[in-house]
Amino acid sequence: MTTAPRMRGSMPRPRTSTFIDTRSWVFWTSIALGFGAFAQVAPLVLESLLANPASGALSAALWTVYGLVFATTVYLLELYERRPLVNVAGALLWGAIVAVGVSRIGGPAMHSIVGDWLGDGSSWVSAVAAPLVEEPLKALGIVALALIPGARIRTVADGAFYGAMIGLGFQVVEGFLYTARTAALSGDAMDTVWQMFVLRGIVAGLWSHAAFSAIAGAGIAYFFVSTGPAWRRWAIALGSLTAAMILHGLVNSPLIHGSQVTAALIKGVPIVIVLATTIHVGRLRERAIFARMARVTVPDHLVSPADFEVLSTRRRRQHARADMRERHGAQAARDLHRLQRAQLALLVAAHSDGMVSARAAEAAGWVTAARSALAWSVVGR
Repeated sequence: MTTAPRMRGSMPRPRTSTFIDTRSWVFWTSIALGFGAFAQVAPLVLESLLANPASGALSAALWTVYGLVFATTVYLLELYERRPLVNVAGALLWGAIVAVGVSRIGGPAMHSIVGDWLGDGSSWVSAVAAPLVEEPLKALGIVALALIPGARIRTVADGAFYGAMIGLGFQVVEGFLYTARTAALSGDAMDTVWQMFVLRGIVAGLWSHAAFSAIAGAGIAYFFVSTGPAWRRWAIALGSLTAAMILHGLVNSPLIHGSQVTAALIKGVPIVIVLATTIHVGRLRERAIFARMARVTVPDHLVSPADFEVLSTRRRRQHARADMRERHGAQAARDLHRLQRAQLALLVAAHSDGMVSARAAEAAGWVTAARSALAWSVVGR
């Protein structure tokens, strides 16, 4: 997000490198919410661990590894930049602590309201009540990041990425709590842990909370970064959040009968379609932004439009490195890889902070050094 720096007298307020900004009321409000929510989550986690220590420990280990693998995969698959790890951790913690903790307060109240409306015996209560509480709480994490300049929510793709991290944090903690509690009450606790983990993590987990929050996060980011009419920004933000709630409700609904695995797979189809479309549109918008940066803002000797044609997709970058390796050897390919990373860092810095910023100047220095090293590898031997 390219937010104008706040002025203090005649001096611009410097932007922090991460979401940790001690001068931001949003940051401190998030910290306060985190402590309050932790007081709700910690007893639940401890109770789930102690109900059956062996199965509880296995549940915790499985869901922790699941979260780490999922987060690492999404992080490494990002097309143009690697977000700051502090921001990634903050997004995960919002989902795991704030969203889970506050939903433990608001969830029962919403279930009671929906139960009175639909009837306590209705199988639709969870499908209606849970999304109305959980999706807005997760979405608030994206809003908080967007309001802190250091978080650098500057594209729709940023919103989708951080939304996925928030949803993943929520999914891991909720999955652990369900798995550990169900196992503690079953006759074969360890076998139940594996069954629950496969169902909630592998079968249904790939299009669960991370997907819902990525969809909502993309729309919320559009609200903050777009220069379009206010009605369109509001419509897309609220529409994406509504879509996330509807898809969440679909997963919880009794619409599809049969085995849990079959139902989860069928329900996953529309979720995957909406998520894939969201990611595709977000990447197209991000690509257009950086193409314009290469064409208009960044000098051609650093990143030209022709350079960006190669940088625009992961496949083109890999093909260029393979071609360089074949023509000039492994060292030249490694130098080209460094140049590509430096050029992408410059485009990101120029878009986030401006071409005259210290961050952009540092990235420009990396580009110059990497280009010199590549030239030496190609012709200087």
